[in-house]
Amino acid sequence: MHWDDLDLLRTIDALEDSEPVSLTNGFFLMQRAANGVQLDHSQDQRAFVWELLVAAHDDLVTWDPRGVSQQYSDPFTDTNAWLQQIRDVRLTIRGRDRARGRVVLLLPPDPDEDDGRQIMGLTLEEIALDLGESLLPSQLRRYLRDSGIPDESLGASDGTDKGQYLLAVFENLHNGGSAARRALRIFLGSWLENRQPVGPRPDAQRRIVAQLARQGWFVKEGRLVVGDPQFGDVPLAPPLGREARLAALHPLVRRAALRYVDDGHMGAAILESFKAVNNRVKEMTGLDADGAELMGKAFGGTTPRLVLTDLSTRSGQDEQAGFLDIFRGAVRGIRNPNAHEPFGALDDNAAIEQLTLASLLMHRLDATTSADSSPSAGQ
Repeated sequence: MHWDDLDLLRTIDALEDSEPVSLTNGFFLMQRAANGVQLDHSQDQRAFVWELLVAAHDDLVTWDPRGVSQQYSDPFTDTNAWLQQIRDVRLTIRGRDRARGRVVLLLPPDPDEDDGRQIMGLTLEEIALDLGESLLPSQLRRYLRDSGIPDESLGASDGTDKGQYLLAVFENLHNGGSAARRALRIFLGSWLENRQPVGPRPDAQRRIVAQLARQGWFVKEGRLVVGDPQFGDVPLAPPLGREARLAALHPLVRRAALRYVDDGHMGAAILESFKAVNNRVKEMTGLDADGAELMGKAFGGTTPRLVLTDLSTRSGQDEQAGFLDIFRGAVRGIRNPNAHEPFGALDDNAAIEQLTLASLLMHRLDATTSADSSPSAGQ
């Protein structure tokens, strides 16, 4: 008998819903696929086994090889026993598409984030094992679905080996084309950044991020993106995402800046943040000066208006003088150019770093005392 690979896939597809008992082992499937034709078992079994193996190699069908015996038969020398042993023959997603004549066009990888490179299986396995430790078997599918993993990628879980189930889901996504890879990259990036209800353990997080960096994968804004592999001083923890960095800013800086950040006007956000610093120093001191002159009068001299530390010690005096230079430099080097010149193009990361400096200055102002209450007052 001639076995046609497409006819075989269509037979399995029909049996999955109508006669699943015919899929309980390979021998029953062969009889059902013969559709009443008398088989020559000396020839037809071998040909049927070959079609199954070719389909499995092309990721069109899958089965459970365990059967009822622990001694697996060779499919070429003992075809009958092997067909009796393989259980639950099923189509893969790709096999079902082929059986139903569906053509699936896979989009290319995201050129700015994913060049198609591999994530090592050992890394995916460590992620699966760490995540599996945090969830009950009954929670796995719901957690993945709630985290954005599509239903068709979840597969079936027998509830026994959580790590193996998660690894299978990750590997299917990793090998499933652009959309599936994107779902995996977003899931792993948000997990590593602790944006999900369940996050990695700190020691596992450090190891995994280091492994990914060596492979050229980095966490950026809640997803994995490609970059140059980093073999030396790899990061011990993923960098904070953009939203987390903005959320960590001092409340007065957020109030001044975020409405401009949301509109993409980073130059205006920086200007307003340092204006807020300048105005707060004016309010705290009552001085009528502005800019560098204001900072000199507020933090400088033997009896500064605003005291940042214990001025009775040499180290405290050095710290006061150092922050005087930082406050004065910030208003001269950051606020003033933005106030007097048109805003130029600004890298998003550099802009957030400048907002973080304004946040630092605001936090130092929170901890200042007046000269009258400082340890050096009256000296």
